Amino acid sequence: MTSRLSTTVLLLFLVLCSGCQTISLTESEPSPPNPLTYDSLWNSSENATFHLEKNQYRAVYHIENKSKIELYRIHRINTKKPLDITEVQFRYPNGTLVFEDKLSIERNRFSTSVILPSSPGKIGFISPRSGKSFQAPVIVTGNYTAILPNNSDVSISLLSKVSPSNYTTTLPSNQLHLHWNNPHFDSIYVQYYLFRDSQLLAALLIFCGVSLLIYSLIFWMQMKRIARNKFEADPPL
Repeated sequence: MTSRLSTTVLLLFLVLCSGCQTISLTESEPSPPNPLTYDSLWNSSENATFHLEKNQYRAVYHIENKSKIELYRIHRINTKKPLDITEVQFRYPNGTLVFEDKLSIERNRFSTSVILPSSPGKIGFISPRSGKSFQAPVIVTGNYTAILPNNSDVSISLLSKVSPSNYTTTLPSNQLHLHWNNPHFDSIYVQYYLFRDSQLLAALLIFCGVSLLIYSLIFWMQMKRIARNKFEADPPL
């Protein structure tokens, strides 16, 4: 009986050990960096380009005469906070890429700093965002471009906000591009809307206008009825 129990315990131990080995062997390794992440942005002639996506944006800055950059976001009380970044890549002028695991990235209370392996060059990263707004730091001089998601606009000021306000727009491939020439701000900020938002606003304004018209008509009819009743109750001599 004791021998049978010992054998059972030994078998259970071997099964558990084999299970642990199987789990350790099947653990997924981190995926390698994708060299095509910024393929559409590397060749941009702008000094900074931002491509807005659903819950994030891709950014590429052209860096000259700098060995380190400080990336930040402006908090509501106008203080700087470190910018969350992932998939950082540096591109030499000859096209050679340096990935995040080879770069020195530090985070402090006010910013995220990246030590650059060379200058000039271009640095790309991905940063999260939420809703229909976007903010990015101004860390180089020159031209900035933000590419908004499809079916987006900023022409109705009631639904949008753009800072700095001295921007221009283009519409290649039905996708709105915002352009700034050497913005003299700590950051650029864009709050946009989708076309369906403007349609909802138009429907709301029409509803309010029709409701106001009906209310005015009812009020006029009631006042007319009161005046007629008063006239009948107390006719003039």
